[in-house]
Amino acid sequence: MKYLVVKGYLGFGDRLETLKMCVNYALHNNLQIYVDWSDAIWTHGNETFYTYFNLVNMPVLNSLDDIPADATYYPSYWSRNNIKNPCSEEMLRNKKELGVDVGILGPSTPTNADVLVHCSVSSRSVYLDSGFFARVFRVVNPDILSGIRTRLSKVQLANCIGVHARGTDRAKRDVRKEHSIQYMVLHAMSFASKPMIVVGDDAYSIELWKRYYPNTVVFTTLAQANTTNKGNHLATKDELKNSKYDLTVEFLTDFFTLAHCERVLSTFKDSRFAQEARRLHPYVKQILDS
Repeated sequence: MKYLVVKGYLGFGDRLETLKMCVNYALHNNLQIYVDWSDAIWTHGNETFYTYFNLVNMPVLNSLDDIPADATYYPSYWSRNNIKNPCSEEMLRNKKELGVDVGILGPSTPTNADVLVHCSVSSRSVYLDSGFFARVFRVVNPDILSGIRTRLSKVQLANCIGVHARGTDRAKRDVRKEHSIQYMVLHAMSFASKPMIVVGDDAYSIELWKRYYPNTVVFTTLAQANTTNKGNHLATKDELKNSKYDLTVEFLTDFFTLAHCERVLSTFKDSRFAQEARRLHPYVKQILDS
């Protein structure tokens, strides 16, 4: 095996968990890695993983075109003819039937093919220490870096409680949002004396939080104007008031804002977005040092 292609689907937290596992596997097996986030959730145009990030200090593949024409692929669903196809909802629903679910990468992963393709629709390993990932993962998008610098100039994030107000597809009904925020409000009472910031994908959830903690600094703006019950990341181009690029820049800026905070609270305990922000907290400056 020589190459590892990482495709994407689902939200950013799920992608990041999968990417960390794939990076770890590539490092241990000296594989050239390429991240192919070309699916409709990630882009409505020409944006790719490399629009926002880069991988350094490890073997990388610069393009899918650099894979030799006679290369073999695992799973066998993939070939030179379809390797550039993005992941899709259909692939997620039918991953077993299509044979694209490779499971958790490790010693049992088949290595007889030249190219291993991971679709981010499988189970994945979770790493409590993200130091290995921080050594290779870099934010390179100037708009994200500028946005973070601006926020750092306004608020000492290292002393803040970061609030992740997740709603939309995770809480479609207002009563669900109200209960989720109220639960988080109770959890935050022991930190009430701390400065707080809030980011999120749901205008009503952020409004609810401000009722309880009115001094909280709200950083998210575009996502509030684009709130949809289906999930902002699942919205089509026609359903959004702003471009996918602008929304992605904002939510990634929100993510690394949370990663700067002393503590991160989220409306949902299983939010990978919030979990990964916590895990990358010790390394956020390194990741942003492009």
